[in-house]
Amino acid sequence: MNDSARYREVFFAEAEEHLQELNEGLLTLEKDPAAKDAVNTVFRAAHTIKGMAATMGFQTITTLTHRLEDVLDRVRSGTLSVTPELSDLLFRAVDRLEELLGAAQAGNEPPAASLEDILPELSRWAGMSEAPKLPQTNEASSAATDLSAYEARVIQEAGPQGFQAFFLTVYLAPDCIMKGVRAFLVFKKLEGKGEVLRAEPPVEDLEEEKFGTSFRLLFLTRETPAALEALLNGVSDVTKVEVRPVVLKTPEEARTPDVAPSRRENREEKQRHLSTQTVRIDIHRLDSLMNLVGELVITKTRLEQLLSGSSPEVEETLKALTRVAGGLQDAVMKARMVPLAQVFSRFPRMVRDLARELGRQVEFVIEGEDTELDRSVIDEIGDPLVHLLRNAVDHGIEPPAERERRGKEPTGHVRLSACYEGNHVLIAVEDDGEGIDCQAVLAKAEERGLITAQEAKTMSEKEIYRLLFLPGFSTAARITDVSGRGVGLDVVQNKIESLGGSVEVTSRPGQGTRFAIRLPLTLAIIQALLVKSGTETYALPLENVEEIQVVRTADLKKVRGRDVLLLRGEVVPLVNLRALLGGETAGEGEEEEVPVVVIRSGERAGLVVDGLVGQREIVIKSLGRFLGNVPGIGGATILGDGRVVLILDTGGVLALAEGRMDRRRMAS
Repeated sequence: MNDSARYREVFFAEAEEHLQELNEGLLTLEKDPAAKDAVNTVFRAAHTIKGMAATMGFQTITTLTHRLEDVLDRVRSGTLSVTPELSDLLFRAVDRLEELLGAAQAGNEPPAASLEDILPELSRWAGMSEAPKLPQTNEASSAATDLSAYEARVIQEAGPQGFQAFFLTVYLAPDCIMKGVRAFLVFKKLEGKGEVLRAEPPVEDLEEEKFGTSFRLLFLTRETPAALEALLNGVSDVTKVEVRPVVLKTPEEARTPDVAPSRRENREEKQRHLSTQTVRIDIHRLDSLMNLVGELVITKTRLEQLLSGSSPEVEETLKALTRVAGGLQDAVMKARMVPLAQVFSRFPRMVRDLARELGRQVEFVIEGEDTELDRSVIDEIGDPLVHLLRNAVDHGIEPPAERERRGKEPTGHVRLSACYEGNHVLIAVEDDGEGIDCQAVLAKAEERGLITAQEAKTMSEKEIYRLLFLPGFSTAARITDVSGRGVGLDVVQNKIESLGGSVEVTSRPGQGTRFAIRLPLTLAIIQALLVKSGTETYALPLENVEEIQVVRTADLKKVRGRDVLLLRGEVVPLVNLRALLGGETAGEGEEEEVPVVVIRSGERAGLVVDGLVGQREIVIKSLGRFLGNVPGIGGATILGDGRVVLILDTGGVLALAEGRMDRRRMAS
């Protein structure tokens, strides 16, 4: 990856963070227009994106964020109040900014004409009679001295706030190597001191070292020329810095002071320069590193088997290898852990827009966003949560008038929370809406032919809730952009189960509904219990195993034609693994005692196996796209002796046992 591509990645990654700040800050302002901290946050976010975009040469993005900044500056000064009309416009501007950033990242930033519908509105709220004009061509030239109309306007408007523009010419040593890096260091030194309005040659050429021994920047700042010289002369291989004030040439522009810089605000007693404490790592590099750690774990296990019972020196060396491999594994897994805030932070805006579209009043609360999950899980959990939140707002929360008729507050409440629960993370989506009407669910299921009238009479509440997860199942009375199109909770369940998790529903009519998702902390290297079923060996994720019992076959009971185990007063349904998955019998005759592995994957059940092999640390390997959808199988692993063992998906195993797969096929 060349320097230009790397800097672009940093720009877009940081711009995404600032976009989130804009959304969160505007949501706060919509609720409390007097929230000064929120005003300052959104102003700084717009200001920062503007400066970064100008440095990267994205003129359309720069123009939009500059005008957005103008409006926010009037809000900050108290000249403007955040009304519903202004709030909608600001959200539109942020949406447009997100579109522009996405297009620029794809390699085609839209032209200035794409802002014709929104720029005049922003300009009106900014107190300006007309929108700024963008330069239609790239004016970057090493010999250019004149300002574009856009640059002149920016400098003119910044003058009353104490800003002054300078042309900074930076000279590098003739024998300087890595000139692109030196130019980057100059930009880093100027970061936080002002804004780079233009680079000559352009930033892309600087990064690719397509210049001689000097380059020039148009820089807007409150710093003095002496301070700028001292700042940049501290960069290695910089031999000289020329700082020349910009003099605006038209009579109107000449009214702005051109040389006398304002006194720097005494906001800080001392400017601290801190080294960067974090680095951005491509997820594919982390995946590669995790794969290597996985191979190391497999090799370590193999060595332990081969050298078992060797000399004390070998045993001590193996222990040291185990410690090192374990430490490396922990470090890599921690590096992959990402706070759920990265996913949760996008939902307040979504809920706000959805509530307005549906005519609901919703107070949305997020808790536990600091809870961390493996990056591979984080990347997959977003869509299921979108479905559940849309379901909560549309199906759960009633219209304000309906809520008042039922004696409730007109504003409904939706809560998204996360917390640790053992080796799992529990994510819950709750609402205080109308709850699930079990009779309506049964009626729809009968209408679809999914159940008979007799089955409807005997189904438990939990079994009724399971019907909601059938493909295409919906109780929505009408089809809208949000509900009734047959895409919903089945997608949630399939995705969660593919991640090794489970989803449960609880509801109280008239009071609300709760969806609880349990997910494993990581999907890479896990502790597993190896079990025998016939002549085959399978791995069970230890996090799904509650306990192991050895029971007499004579003690097994039957309830409604199904084997069950009475365990401390609780009836636990049994699943015979060999009968379910097939396979050859290891021996002849019925055993008097059988091992039962009690598992929980949303529900509790006992797996009847033929034998227990023991606990192992295993590396999960994907079955690939040709075998990846085998019901009941969540992947494979390689044991120390080279054997390939299938990893059981406990949720899928229970679904097979209960015939839910057949029901899903019927529904589709």
